[in-house]
Amino acid sequence: MPKKVQLLTLAIASLLLLSGCASKTAQGGASPTNKTESTGEAAVETNATSGGEQSGNTPALNVCQEENVNLPNYGDPGHRLKNCFVQFPGEPSRQDKSYYIVEDICGQFNQQFMENMYGAKLDKIELPKVATINNCTYYFDEKEYVMLNLEYLSVENQKKGNETMDRKVEKDTQIPMENMVTYQEDGAINVIYLVLGPNKFISLRPSSKNAIAKDKFLELAANIATAIKGYK
Repeated sequence: MPKKVQLLTLAIASLLLLSGCASKTAQGGASPTNKTESTGEAAVETNATSGGEQSGNTPALNVCQEENVNLPNYGDPGHRLKNCFVQFPGEPSRQDKSYYIVEDICGQFNQQFMENMYGAKLDKIELPKVATINNCTYYFDEKEYVMLNLEYLSVENQKKGNETMDRKVEKDTQIPMENMVTYQEDGAINVIYLVLGPNKFISLRPSSKNAIAKDKFLELAANIATAIKGYK
């Protein structure tokens, strides 16, 4: 075979080989434009769905935008958390940065927040019937409910009073803050106290022993305590 023909054949073969390699690289290589990255909006969405600090046993039904919100009869805005709890404006006289639970229970422990704590939709909530009582009522259906009441009374006196009525009073370890659970003689829970201080607590009282199962009641209290355990 003439030398020129041999050189031409080798050149054509080399071109075909290089072309095949380039084609394989284009087909099999990772394209930067197709790479999925967990940044930007995706990261924000993941953070938003956390719903605030809450017990892992109860998924959050409602996820709120963390932001300042206007409050009726308040000049300063409140601050709504992702778990839907609303922190009311702090008093200027406070010397520490802790959040202090105030008298408007329905405004702070609103329906969305309590649905997150309960793990199911509520029928309705009801404002206190007496203006001087700091409570809010959360209905599971048309009849049965649990009432949250903020009280400025001696926690120790509550314990003694319940024991006087032959109720068993004990601390429940699954509730992650200072607490007292009082049991009636038949074993039903009469009231759960979430202790904010020696003379300040939130009580949870069911409308009847059939309003909520005992385990579910303790879980509800534990979820609320998880959300407010740093409050006073």
